[in-house]
Amino acid sequence: MTKWMLLMPLALMACGDKTEDTATNEDGETTETAIEPQEGGWTMTDLEFTTDTCGMDEGDTGSSEPEPAALNLTANADGSYTLVLDDEISLTCNMSGADFACDPLSMTEEDQDPNMVLSQTITINAVFSSNTAFNGDVGMEMTCEGSDCAMLADFGMTMPCSMEGTFAATANE
Repeated sequence: MTKWMLLMPLALMACGDKTEDTATNEDGETTETAIEPQEGGWTMTDLEFTTDTCGMDEGDTGSSEPEPAALNLTANADGSYTLVLDDEISLTCNMSGADFACDPLSMTEEDQDPNMVLSQTITINAVFSSNTAFNGDVGMEMTCEGSDCAMLADFGMTMPCSMEGTFAATANE
């Protein structure tokens, strides 16, 4: 009987109304509240690389980015979003419920001296917890073509390679 008495408050809480992420429609049915991300400036924090086969983080996975990164989020007329990282990298993203997925972005940088073509593909996926906060995953794959790609090993980089990490983001007030 004592076990039931301890569990009773949990049962009552579970039966209570859920208010944070539900709403009632005209028919009295409970539905999920749509996330509508705040447009404008955001700050990415807590970037932590969990995988780094590139050696860009000096082989030390788990280190964090020293400074927060600036993001800008804009809703587009077609229902998609544009996410801009540090005013340089622009990704097209879509939402489904609270899930936020960006199309992979491929970039190529070609140098004649040294002779190499570096290609990167960046991916970002996230889940919104509110209109002003989300947690995400970031990935980057990198390849190098050209006669001088071997020199990247002098900097501790191995090609092809990839990096994966997690981050948090909050809307600026």
